[in-house]
Amino acid sequence: MIVSIVSLFISFLLDNFFSNNIAYSITSPSWFSTIYTLICLIVIFPYFSNQKKYLYILIFCGILFDIVYTGTFLVNVVVFVLLYYIIKKINFWLPNNLLMANVLSLIGIILYHVLCFVILNLVKYNVYDVNLLFRIIIHSIIATIIYTSLLYIILNKIYGRLNIKQIK
Repeated sequence: MIVSIVSLFISFLLDNFFSNNIAYSITSPSWFSTIYTLICLIVIFPYFSNQKKYLYILIFCGILFDIVYTGTFLVNVVVFVLLYYIIKKINFWLPNNLLMANVLSLIGIILYHVLCFVILNLVKYNVYDVNLLFRIIIHSIIATIIYTSLLYIILNKIYGRLNIKQIK
């Protein structure tokens, strides 16, 4: 479980690094903009046999993400939990390999942006149009694939060396 926590911490720091050091905003997305913490949560999901622990970690990350990055109240917690149930259903049918990790990450990132778009437009917190939503999604694809691939390969090697099949 320590490996998962460390990888989440690194992903959270990457979110911080790229949001502070790469010049992008909601209206002009960068090719390096993605949600590294969410990708990490998706990649480490198959390693948890105890879904309760995973859900606690996910909710904590959602709260932390809300506080540090978005300034919204519990929006990311709700979106992360919804994504958890969707990824859980999809992951039941798919094998755990690099290709499927990338597919799940892309689905997770796209659904994250769409759900946030819908929620924020419904409550009129941050209204932006569908064209901008598509630009954000398109710009996040490259960084999502690169980070998912690297993280999957690294975690797979670490868990293989430590002979850890699942976290209980």
